[in-house]
Order: sequence, then C-alpha cells, then structure tokens
Amino acid sequence: MTKKNFSNKFYFLLWSFFHLAIIAAFAVSLFFTKGINFDADYTNMLPSTRSSKALQTAEKSISASTNSSVFILAGHKDFKMAKSAAEEAYSLLKNEKSKFEEIFLYSDYTTLEKIKDFLGKYRFNLLDKEFQQQILSPEGCNFLAEETLSSIFSGFSFSSLENIEEDPFFLDDKNTALYLSKISDAGTRMTAKDGVLASEYDGKWYVMIRGKLTEEGARLASKKNAVPLIYEKCLPLEKDGVSFVFYGTPFHSYKSSSSAYREISVISIVSLLTVTMLLYFVFRSTLPIALSVLSIILSIGISFMATHLIFGKIYMIALVFGTSLIGSSIDYSLHYFINWKAALQMENSTQIRRHISKGLVLSLVSTEICFILLMFAPFDLLKQMAVFCFTGILSSFLTVTGFFTRFSLPPVQKRHIPFLEKHNLSFSLSGKKPLAVSLILIALSAAILIPNSKKLSVQNDISNLYKMEGRIKEDTILATNILDYNPTSWLVIEGKTAEEVLQKEEELAPLIPDSFSSTSKFIPSSKKQLESIQAAKNLVPAAEEIFGFLGLDETAAENFKGQIENAGNNILTVQDSLPQEISSLTAPLWIGKVDGNYYSIILPSKISDENFYRNLADSTENVYFENKVKDVSAGLDKLTVQILIMFAISFLIIAVVLKFFYSWKETLKILSIPLISLLAILCTFVLAGLKIEFFCITGVILVFGLGLDYVIYRMENKENKLEAFAILLSFVTTSISFGALALSSFVPVHVMGLSIFTGLITAFILAMI
Repeated sequence: MTKKNFSNKFYFLLWSFFHLAIIAAFAVSLFFTKGINFDADYTNMLPSTRSSKALQTAEKSISASTNSSVFILAGHKDFKMAKSAAEEAYSLLKNEKSKFEEIFLYSDYTTLEKIKDFLGKYRFNLLDKEFQQQILSPEGCNFLAEETLSSIFSGFSFSSLENIEEDPFFLDDKNTALYLSKISDAGTRMTAKDGVLASEYDGKWYVMIRGKLTEEGARLASKKNAVPLIYEKCLPLEKDGVSFVFYGTPFHSYKSSSSAYREISVISIVSLLTVTMLLYFVFRSTLPIALSVLSIILSIGISFMATHLIFGKIYMIALVFGTSLIGSSIDYSLHYFINWKAALQMENSTQIRRHISKGLVLSLVSTEICFILLMFAPFDLLKQMAVFCFTGILSSFLTVTGFFTRFSLPPVQKRHIPFLEKHNLSFSLSGKKPLAVSLILIALSAAILIPNSKKLSVQNDISNLYKMEGRIKEDTILATNILDYNPTSWLVIEGKTAEEVLQKEEELAPLIPDSFSSTSKFIPSSKKQLESIQAAKNLVPAAEEIFGFLGLDETAAENFKGQIENAGNNILTVQDSLPQEISSLTAPLWIGKVDGNYYSIILPSKISDENFYRNLADSTENVYFENKVKDVSAGLDKLTVQILIMFAISFLIIAVVLKFFYSWKETLKILSIPLISLLAILCTFVLAGLKIEFFCITGVILVFGLGLDYVIYRMENKENKLEAFAILLSFVTTSISFGALALSSFVPVHVMGLSIFTGLITAFILAMI
C-alpha cells in the first residue's frame, strides 16, 4: 500500500469511526430513555443561583411544580354562568389522563369524602389553636357540649350521626372545613363559593380550574402537549359573555417552543437554500454542492446526537444556535472545493489536503479551544452549546479530510471558477493602509465607548429574556390581578431532622405578612400534634355528658377516651400517604433529606416587601431567601465575568499555540483581530441601546474562535487568490447563518447572533487587510 493510499484510508476510517460511534451510542440511549427531549423554557436554561446541592434541589422542585401547573379561569358577569362554563371545561378535560396528572374544580363530592376519611384518622392531632384554647377550660368544654347537643336536637345539623360515638363533637367536619380552607387558599385570592373556587374582579366572576400536567402533557415541541388541547376544548366555549383566562408557565413555554420551532425551520431552510444557491453560482457543479450540504446536515445531526446523548435533553436555544453550523461548518468544505475546482497545480485530493492542512488544523485548534473552555462553565446551556459546536466543527473537519478525498478531481477543462475569471478581485491592501484602518477603527471605538463608559458595566436581567405579546400577555396580567398570585420568591428552611424543619416553619408562620403555602400547614410538627392531643383530653367529661343525653352507656365514653390516649401513637408525618388534593400542594414544598440535613420551602403567594424576607432570612439561622429573577440575574453577572476570564485564558493559550508557527510580529497581528472585534461588538451594543450582558459576551468568545479562522487562512496563503476567495465565501456563508440568528425574536438568540455577526464582519475586514 502506497503512503498516499494509507493516508487516505486512515482519514476515512477516522471519519467513519467518529460518526458511527456517536450514531450507535445515540440509538442505544433511546432504548433507555423516553425518546428525544426538547426544552424551550428559558428558566430551565438559566444557571442555578445556589452552590449548595440542597438549595439547588429546592430550586428545581419549585421550578418543576411551576413548569407543570396550569390555571384556567372561566369568567362571566353572572356567577352561575361562570361556574357552568368552568364545569363544562372541566368535564372535557378531566378524562385526559395522558395530559393531566391531576385536575381540580373542587366540586366533586368524592374529594370531600377522601379528605374527610383521611382526617378522621388524625381528628385529635389537628385541632386548630383557637379550638384548643376554647377546650382548655371546663367552661369552654361545657359550652361546646351544649352547642353540639343543640345542633343535634334542633334538626338542622348537616353532620352525620352515624359516627357519633367516635366523633361526638363533629371534629371531622371541623378539620375538613379547616383543610378545605387551606387548600382553597393555596396562596391565591380565590375563595370557596357553591362548591368551587371563585373570585370577583372588575365586575366579573371567575371560577378556577387548577391542573398539573403529566410529563407527556408538559413536553415541549410535542404534538401531545396539553396546551393545544386546553385551547381546543375551552375556546369554543367563549360565547354568550363567557371568557377564559389561561395562566401558568406551560402556556408561555408552549408559545416560546412553538416560535422556536418555527424559527429553526425558517432559519435552517433559508440559510441552507441561500448557501446552496451561492455554491451553485460559484462552482456550477453538483458534486461540491451535494457534498457541502451533506457535510452541513451531517454536522448538525451528529452535534444534536452528541449533545442529547450527554445531557439527556437539548435546549431549543442550543438547537437554534446550532443552525449557525450551516455557515461555520462549511468553511472547511469551501477551502477544499475551491482548490478542487480551480487549483490546477493540485493533481489529486491528497495534495489538496496537504496544501490546506496547516490552515485547517490551526483553525480547528483555535476554534475548539474556545468551545472546550465553555464546556467548563457552570451552566448547562453553555455546555450544550459548546458540545454542539465542538462536535459539529470536528465532524466537518473529518468529513473534509477523510471523506471528500475519496472523490476524484474533475477533468482539467472543468477546473476553473467562471466568477473569478470574469471579475478581477483584489484581496489585499499595500503600504500603511492596514495599520491606518486599524488605528481608525480603534479611534472610532474610543470615541463611542469613552463617553458611554457607564453603559459598559455588566448588567443582566432575565426578565428581559422573554417578551410576552398578544393574548398570553393580557391573560397573564389579568390572572395575576384575579388570583393575586405571583410566587417568584420563597424561603428555604434547613434542619437536622424533619421535626426541626416543621417546628421552624411554625415559628416563622406568624411573622410572614403575606398568604403562603408550607408543609406544616397540612402536616403539623409532632410537638404541635401532641399539644392538640393533650388539649383533646379535656373533651372527655363533655363527651360523657353528650353520650348521657343520647342514652349511650359508659362504654362509649371509655372508647372515646381510649381513642384520645392512642392518638399519640398515630402521629401524622411527612412520610405518610396524603390525599392527592393535599399532596399536590405539599410535594413541591417538602424537599426532604439532602446531604444529611432536611429542607422545606415556604412559598408566599406574592412578596409585599422583599427586604423584610431578606432580613428575616439573614436574622434566622438556617433560613434562606431566594428571589429567582434577581438571584439568577446576579448569578449571570458573575458568570459573564467568568466568560471574560475564559476569553483571556483562551487568548493566552492560542497565543502560545500560534507562536510555535509564526513570528512575534505575525502572532501579534493575528491576536489584534479578536481585540478590535471586541471593541466593535461593544460599540454596536452601546449604539443599539443594548446591555452588555451574558449572551453578548458569550458571542465574543465564539467570535474569537471563528474569527481567527480568517486571518489564519490569510496568513497561510498571503498571495493566493483562490484561498482569499475561499475566505470571502466562508465569511458570506457564516454571516448568512449568524445574520439570520440576529433576526430571531428570542432575545438570547438575537443578542448572541448580533454579537457574533458584528464580530465576524470586523474580523473578516481586518483579516483581508
């Protein structure tokens, strides 16, 4: 075997192994997972605000609950019409078991019975404070006995007398009413009315349906998502003055994921068609076009598989950004096929590979160094983007060096590029013009940035990442006013035992100025339950009086006394099974044991005074306050600084690598380009009134990797007109992709696309001069 054949075979086997290994691993992973999983909820893409594993778990628990909870409000000026519409919508949705894990209207009799049966087991453990105070004195117990007898003999009692021996004071009814009140409160302003939860606002009555979506129902970018079904069932009911208000994260997630999907389709198709037309215009041959398009599709496909394989899901923004590979991954193909088409001194594909190999390898190394550094960022979204791009670029490189070389060169008479023959393009400037242009760019940047230096501070605000529009915006504002419910912040409670956590919740409860949900509201601490049982013992004499009036013998009183004595052996705990209506509220709030300690969440329905909560947490041991919007924004500020540090590190690493191949003068020329590109990006954002934030700076480090490609190819082929033309084509195709991203309605994609697009234009101009 000749050296040429061995080299070609080696590169081909390397290309084959790389792609087949990822395809096989991805295919195997699908057997152990629930299929392909997309995520378009921008809150899930954001970095955790906490370093503690326990606090991260608490944050994820609340997010998981929020991301699956929906509120449907049926409205009408007449309460009965609103209730009727809600009941009709409920009847259409309640049997959709694949979409809804649970759905409540609170008008179902069986719901009351389930809660009552559950509370009957703990009737002496759950007496509220006011009732306990009443029965601590003999007078209070006597009054209660008289009141109970009066109710029984009046004939107006709605309580069943079948269980009178076990529950002579109708404690089950009292506890059930108490718990229904807690459930109906659930942090919202809705109150019980005629068996449903309702509220009057601005002259209309609104009746609430509350649901929790299944994993399938909440799955984004899926036809099985529950949101279209909700619209399908409810919107036709909007007639005769009836209206519906839809509220909850799933509605926003569905809209953003649908928009992202459409954008992916449009960006991909338009970019691919544009690039294909451009390639045909240049090459006038189907083989370069077919293989270049194949390289693009293969790069994106392999990148998707590798990213999903590693992370188990893929963020839609990472997928949108991955369409940039249409431009950047074709660079290697263009450099190969320009020589394949017009470099007559190259007699075969192996010679072409040798000719461009140094530029390709240096370009690959400089680009991949940036992506490798991003893989170490403490942020899954960045890691996904880094893995996606790293894999795609490597795939493209291997495709050019290992697969394209399998194809023969065209006949000599066809090895020319008509466009270059018709247009005598000049790709170089002489004399001091390059230095003059650079100095002018630096001076212009200084003139823009110095007066606007205050705008250059790193400032992130995640509330600006998603723009609500149309009905979904109107519904969100209206629902927030109706429900008086906007749980953006919470307290995390830590303790050595579950009992300690519950007691601490109960100590904090009287101090909290807003309505809230907590585990201890439904599962009191053992201490509080024992106090309730102790108070219940005072009921024994009064029970004997009631049994006497009812003609029951002494056995009934003894049995009643025995029940209270045994109640201490039947303490309700967080491990006990709860009715679904209660567990749906406590499950997101009880974190449980993490790293040796126990944790729970107190979730206010809204925050009236954030400073109060922060001060409460600061002054109370093992209590932490979280405001996700502000904490994540602050976390992004820190992460943005980390990205800048990564930029500096990658700058130094690439400087060392380049010094092995170029002189100090040439190395400094190359390294000046990303620095001037950075200035250009900052100027663009200042002039556009945009904040210098995380996604902008992330674009900078990606420009650093991609922009160096142009100058490296230029340095390797200073007087080569074909290579200069290949650089021009590379810039145009990459700009098409990133220019399309800059048009995205999704703010992070728009910002990053604009940052990269601006940087690439600057890098190209500087590389060519």
